[in-house]
Amino acid sequence: MTDNGAGTDTGAQSSRITRLFDIRLIVGGLLTVYGVVLLVMSFWDSSEDIAKGAGIRLNLWTGIGLLVVGLGMLLWMRLAPLRAEPDRTGSAGGPAEPRA
Repeated sequence: MTDNGAGTDTGAQSSRITRLFDIRLIVGGLLTVYGVVLLVMSFWDSSEDIAKGAGIRLNLWTGIGLLVVGLGMLLWMRLAPLRAEPDRTGSAGGPAEPRA
């Protein structure tokens, strides 16, 4: 029988799972979503809301800040993705040989 490359499929799936659970994706995604929500809400700031913030449109600036940090984390994840560590088990399914 020939090898159909089933080992590479497992490696690709492991790499995909590693990228999916990268903390930068979760944190960057949440910060981006919250930033967009605050940015949109800033368009309906009343003069009372602005006065409460000492004349500063807090929703606008906080939304922009969260959006920049969130997009920065997502860009960082895209430019420097995690690499899945190779399996340390032996080829026969036993424990790995200790490294010297």
